Amino acid sequence: MVQIFACAAFILILCNLIGQLWVNRWEKYQDSLWMATIMGMITLFAVFQVAAVPAIYLKWKLHVLVIYMAVVMLALCAASVFQLYKSRGAYYTHQLQKIRTAVKNKRNIWLLVAAVLILYQTYYAAFYEAGNGDDVRYIGAVVDAVDTDEMLMYHPATGEYLREIASEFWKDAAAPILMFWAMWCRLLHINASTFTHIVIALFMVPLAYGAAYLMGYKLCREDNRRTGMFLCVYCLYHFVNHVLPIESIGKTIYYMRWGKSVLYCFLIPLTIFFLMEMLDTKKGVSQYIRLGTVLLGGCLSSTMACVMLPALTGVWAVCDGIYNRSVRRFLVPLLLCVPPVCYALYYVHFAS
Repeated sequence: MVQIFACAAFILILCNLIGQLWVNRWEKYQDSLWMATIMGMITLFAVFQVAAVPAIYLKWKLHVLVIYMAVVMLALCAASVFQLYKSRGAYYTHQLQKIRTAVKNKRNIWLLVAAVLILYQTYYAAFYEAGNGDDVRYIGAVVDAVDTDEMLMYHPATGEYLREIASEFWKDAAAPILMFWAMWCRLLHINASTFTHIVIALFMVPLAYGAAYLMGYKLCREDNRRTGMFLCVYCLYHFVNHVLPIESIGKTIYYMRWGKSVLYCFLIPLTIFFLMEMLDTKKGVSQYIRLGTVLLGGCLSSTMACVMLPALTGVWAVCDGIYNRSVRRFLVPLLLCVPPVCYALYYVHFAS
């Protein structure tokens, strides 16, 4: 049990450390704990996606990606630690002050209620959520990759060695989130089934609600009281959607080991947040770099993300470009959609 919580905490801390490289020069969110953590995870998504897709098609071993990610993480963490050293740890000191102030402020009561609901749902998703039939393929592919060092070469239901990527596995090759989980299992030396069913929920459910908080904060005009109420309703939506017989499996926050849930509960709210941020920012290259990283990293979760996130961004770009009469605000977001669309076309080409 200690190892389980330690692994989840390690991943969150690592993501927060890497995310410092993003928020350090982002004045508006320079002291945002969740923004740093989310940007750290999105960075790892994007870095893994770029290397994993060709590695899977070339039939490389899993340990090659593990070594690659370990080197990248060490380099990013070293850069972040050096940056924090120059600031003498001011960021984390300020975070403690923010938490104390938030607890004492009576206007944040709804945020505290939402925090309790989020903690409950995180615990429930990790320790009480039952498995589903699709876990045979999803979790089986992770277990096979960890045990055999081969990526998507074994049929998860029969254990047959396929020699080639076959059938529906082309989807997992273009959006290899299963291999992302397998990479963490190897890196942390933890049982693959335990990691996918328990540990993932312990860090991905808070990250998903962190993205929802950022989106709600913008929608509620940066009012903590209204944002807290928004989060409470959002939590109850997931709870009700889960217990009713009309539940849409794989699209709720309780199945964050699945790429579909990561897309619907984490990436779509995060993309909406960044698009709203761009409405407030008329100039600056950094806004496009952040959005581009989200679109690229989002490809890791699902082939649906290769279509849905660019579609969402494209519609926004057309409307925003026309409204502001700006070719740049129309063209640049569309160019950022090129990598996800290429991954989608690559999948369609090989799957057909």
